Amino acid sequence: MSIFAKEYNSGTFVPKNPEKCFNYNGQYPDAKPITFRSSWERIVCNFCDQQENILAYGSEVLSIPYYSKTDNKTHKYITDFVMVTRSKDGSIRKLVIEIKPESQAARLDEHGNLILPPPPKKPTQRRINSWHERCLVIMRNNEKWQAAREYCHRHGYTFKVLTEKELGILCV
Repeated sequence: MSIFAKEYNSGTFVPKNPEKCFNYNGQYPDAKPITFRSSWERIVCNFCDQQENILAYGSEVLSIPYYSKTDNKTHKYITDFVMVTRSKDGSIRKLVIEIKPESQAARLDEHGNLILPPPPKKPTQRRINSWHERCLVIMRNNEKWQAAREYCHRHGYTFKVLTEKELGILCV
């Protein structure tokens, strides 16, 4: 049994304000139309399109290389969103946003070590396999996000992971 939903809400998002969307305004020539891969991503697309303080945004327009110790290979991490926002004080902020369920979010302890979920209390093969898959996802996400934080630091962006907790605020 996979920790990923087999059926998820996906589709193509067509912005009402295409001039501020990197996927449509030509600022990223290789950008494809927005394909949301979850209802949460669709919520973020709608939010970005409608909010005046979001000056520009794009979905899956930024690719960051990273090395994964889980398979000893270099991969491309394609971020969910890039945004340019204007704060209340008028300052401009550039963000790279990842949308993930809380269960797949990497957490670090006070020493910066990755915290993995505890193994199952009743270890059946199915539960062990599921736990192992979940641990691999969290480790891979941590590797991607560390590369993203380094990229963002070098290029003047802020990296954020939004889970269902933060996205609930956008739905109100």
